[in-house]
Amino acid sequence: MQKTLTIILPALLIMLNLQYSNALADTTSDSPANAEATQKETTRNKTKPSSKITLKEILDRYYQAIGGEKAWQSLKTLKFTGSMYTKDATFKTAALYKRPDLCRIDFQVGRLYFMEAYDGKIPWQMDPGTRSGPTILEGKRAKEMIDTCDFDGSLIDHEEKGHQIKYLGVEEVEGRWAYALEVKTATGNTDKYYLDAETYLPFMVKGKTTIQDKIVNTTIHLGEYIEIGEITIPFSYEFIVDGNPSTETLKIKTLELNPEIEDDMFKMPKRPQDLR
Repeated sequence: MQKTLTIILPALLIMLNLQYSNALADTTSDSPANAEATQKETTRNKTKPSSKITLKEILDRYYQAIGGEKAWQSLKTLKFTGSMYTKDATFKTAALYKRPDLCRIDFQVGRLYFMEAYDGKIPWQMDPGTRSGPTILEGKRAKEMIDTCDFDGSLIDHEEKGHQIKYLGVEEVEGRWAYALEVKTATGNTDKYYLDAETYLPFMVKGKTTIQDKIVNTTIHLGEYIEIGEITIPFSYEFIVDGNPSTETLKIKTLELNPEIEDDMFKMPKRPQDLR
């Protein structure tokens, strides 16, 4: 993906658009992840690092921190399952990613589904709350979905993709020193990444998303970085939306590397039953 957290991270914002959490509540317990993994401890350095490091050095070290080019370029597809925990409900979720920019994210409870996808040309969604069948995403939400489906993520090969990244310097955030990066994607979305100054792993991302046709400020906390094979990704995401007193947390349960996934899985269906 780049491979990294951004394989998954932007997609998680989709969960914040759900408007019917009580109706889709799932109270069943979760089983533990079945993947062999090693969790990496996150250190908190007390000494301020030098700010003379270049943007290229930061991005190169970030790439190495999540596994490096060889390991990530060997990945062609990814699949993860997990649960999103809110104040009143728990949602089961799954996501599929395929190079270079195909993805699909599903939320399911019983026979009810919410999903969004991008087939490389058309971003679309299926929302049971509207009862209108599959619809094409438009405007900022469409751009967010396109960014979500970048298999390598916006921090990798950003110039080739038309993204702009600005190094803002060293900042102390939540008791740790971080390299702050402003990322403006080719679609026009802007986020601020905070990379731990010792590990070079992102631990917080600030940005904006669209909820009920309104653009709101968001903060995402990333944690529980786990090494599976040769790659490292965060398995825990906490979402905070300005004006919302509660938070949402995503916990990844399983992760499959290079599963077989057909392109048809990402195409917009003509009828809801075509999704079955």
